[in-house]
Order: sequence, then C-alpha cells, then structure tokens
Amino acid sequence: KEEDEDDINVNFEKYQNDSKDTPRKSMRIQHQREGQMLSTPQSSKSRSGVAKQNETRTSLRKRNHSVTPGTLAEEKRTPRKKSKCKTPIALEPLHFLQSHSKNNNPDDFSTQLWACAFEPESNSTQILDAGLQSSRTVATCGGDSVCVIDCETGKVQHKYKSMGEEFFSLAWTTLTVVDKGHRRKLNILAVGGRKGVVKLIHTRVNYCYGQIKAHKKPISTLCFNPKRETFLFTGSYDESIILWDIGVPDCDYNFKVSQLLTLKVCSTPLRVSLVPTCPDQYLVAASDNGCFAWDITLSKRDGKRQIEMEFVFPIYEDEDADGNFHMVDSLAFCNQDLVASKNLMQGSIYLWSWSRTLKARRKQSKKVNAVILWEMEWSKTDVPYISLFTCPEENRILCGDEKGDVWMYELPEFTKEEKTSGTKFSPTQILQWPAVRV
Repeated sequence: KEEDEDDINVNFEKYQNDSKDTPRKSMRIQHQREGQMLSTPQSSKSRSGVAKQNETRTSLRKRNHSVTPGTLAEEKRTPRKKSKCKTPIALEPLHFLQSHSKNNNPDDFSTQLWACAFEPESNSTQILDAGLQSSRTVATCGGDSVCVIDCETGKVQHKYKSMGEEFFSLAWTTLTVVDKGHRRKLNILAVGGRKGVVKLIHTRVNYCYGQIKAHKKPISTLCFNPKRETFLFTGSYDESIILWDIGVPDCDYNFKVSQLLTLKVCSTPLRVSLVPTCPDQYLVAASDNGCFAWDITLSKRDGKRQIEMEFVFPIYEDEDADGNFHMVDSLAFCNQDLVASKNLMQGSIYLWSWSRTLKARRKQSKKVNAVILWEMEWSKTDVPYISLFTCPEENRILCGDEKGDVWMYELPEFTKEEKTSGTKFSPTQILQWPAVRV
C-alpha cells in the first residue's frame, strides 16, 4: 500500500465529477440550484450485478455469482433466550448496483467496495439544505469513485471520480453555515484513500470544494467528532492518526484547515471511534496489531500523543506459532458504554464495557484487560476488514461475512457480572445473500 515518494508529492489533479473539471463555485448560487437538482436526480447506468465484498486489500478472493435478483434464500434463525425480539425483521433486497466498476464495465468484479455511510439526519429547526433527505441517502466508495445513492429508487444521484485514486474510507459531518445572517445546515462528505488526500464534497450540488494533503501514505479510516462538527480524525498506513479542524466554508467555499493533534500508533489504524460519554477526551482505535486508546484532550500539552492504553482480550491467550489474533479489524460503540469489537480469525464478536474496563485499570498501567460482558458467535473466516456496525436506536449489531450474509444481533440484557464461561451466543438472525442471475 505504500506510495512512491514521487507519486505522493505531485500536485493532484482538480477533483473530477463524471470526468469533468469543476471550477470554483459560489455557495449562494449552488444553494439556489439545489432544489432543481434534487427534484431531477442524476441517474446512473445501474446494472443488475453484485457488489464485490470487502476483502483483503492485498489479494482478491473470487466468488461465483450465478443468479438474477430473485427471492431471498431461506434465512437461518437462531433465537436467543431473554430476547425481546418476538419476530425477525423482514428484509428483502430491492436493488442491485454495480456502480464502481472501471469505465462502467459490467464484467469488472475486481474493483472492491470499501466503505459506505448513510447521510446524517438533522432534527434541527434551523434552515436546512434544500431537499435534505438523509434517511434514504447513502454514500459508497471504491476504486476511483464515490457514489451518492437514493436507497428507495436505487438511483445513483451523483458520482465523483478522481483518476488514479482508490478510495478506502468516508465520513459525514453537518456544518452550520451563516449566510446573510441566516444559519443553515450543510452536509459534507469527507473521503480518502491511496493518495493520502482527504477530499471535502458538498454532495447536494456535486461539488468538491477542497482537499487536505493529510498523509504521505494511504488513508485507512476517517471519523468526525459528533460534538465538534469541524473536527476530523484521519488514520493512515503511516501508523498515525491526525486530528484536523476543517473549518466552515464561506459563501465562496473558501475554508481554513488546521492540524491539532498527532497520535502515534504502533500499527495501521483500521477503525476509530470516540467514546460517547467523553468524545473530547478519549479516542479508541482498532488496528492490525491490537486495540488502543489515546487522551485527546486539547490543552497546552504537546500536540503529539503516545498510546495511553492497550486493551487485552481473552483470545490473545490462544495465540501460538500458527495463529496471531492481535488484528482487531472492526470496532464500534453500541451505546454510551458498550463496545463491540472483533479480532481476525476469532470466530466471534466481543461486547465489553468501557467504564468497567477503565475502572479496572491499574494506576499507570498501559495494558488493560477488557471487561468482556458477552461474546457473540460469528464467522470463522480469515478474510480481514469486514466491518461491523451498530444501531443504538434499535439495540442491534450487524456484521457481514465473507459469503455476503448479514449477521444480526439483538443486544441482550446485561447483568453486573462479567463473562466467565466460554459460551458464545448465536445471532438473532442471519440474512443470507440472495441468489442472483446476470
């Protein structure tokens, strides 16, 4: 994944949308045009096909896709005791998109889709971007393009291309812009990848208004602080995480960026998350050599921070010459305290308590045993980089697997006792990847 030095330091081309250069625009003009653009969303040539599953970034594992959008295969369902879920969620596939293929080639199954994120909702009473419909819009990245998709219609509203780039990560934020005395919300998408550059896109008007040369090596993960809308964390293969203040663009899309912190990692960060109860104090990261936390408090202290804590998991005890379980390739908070994480080849997902783990930490000790409350059964695959996601509002965890199936878990009722046995609890439901024909 390392870029050649000459390739890193070149002047990057102007950001392209549908392979056309876009000159600098005025936000006032764009805001007036938003309603018209959203009423007639741009349609992409979406074909029946199958999006390639997230697999290792150094090798491709091909699968045979034989069939047309059809009926959903019979679901595996393993109910758990004490579950409040009386019936499984009824989900069926609506659309199959192959929107990241090179040159729109329907035979291209090698371009990998790396990340997706739903546009954030805004329940503010302030003036919003015209036509903001966040619950149905999702952004995806893979290859040299980023797509913004309407999930109800299955149409690609906007597609952004950057020649020679390969995007690995994206993240949304909602900025508060003041224009002629009026405050309005502006949803911005940050994307990054192989070139180490973060691109800032105002998706509603098809415009990339800026870029940040964040790292000299590829960007692996992005994360905004939900309490500070302009604070962006970028993780990279250079084994560092940097906190940026991206500022708020004015009516001509001028903005100012400043670097606030640099966090040193002993490996490549794969997923980062802020602790919900103290997002200005602690950042937790899953990496290819463990799970770590940093003190990110902004003060007069040095702007470079070392690892504050390393979390130790029970699976580490099973390591030998043939197996290393230190890669933690996904992590997310389920609520204010509960953390879900998984180690490569673990075959399960750990649910552990942030507060109890912090409380059990010995003074000045760097290594801390994670207080595991529950362990959920998952695939025994050796394919890395398969992300898990949490839905705090619905009390659920979702995680894909190497076959394309989606494992769904309803969070159990926890007792005050931590996990002591080797029991692994089954998923509430498994949604199987439907058979499709091309």
